[in-house]
Amino acid sequence: MPDEVWGAAADHFDEKQLAAIVLMVAVTNLFNRINVTVRQPAGAAL
Repeated sequence: MPDEVWGAAADHFDEKQLAAIVLMVAVTNLFNRINVTVRQPAGAAL
C-alpha cells in the first residue's frame, strides 16, 4: 500500500483500528483463496 494511502487512512483510524482493517483484509483474502482451491463459490451453502 502506498504511504499516501496509509497516511490518509491513519487520518481517520487509530493504530488498533488500522490493524483490525489489515487483519480483516488478510482473513478475507485467505478465505477467498481457500474457496477457489476447493471450488466453493462465495456464499454457497455447504
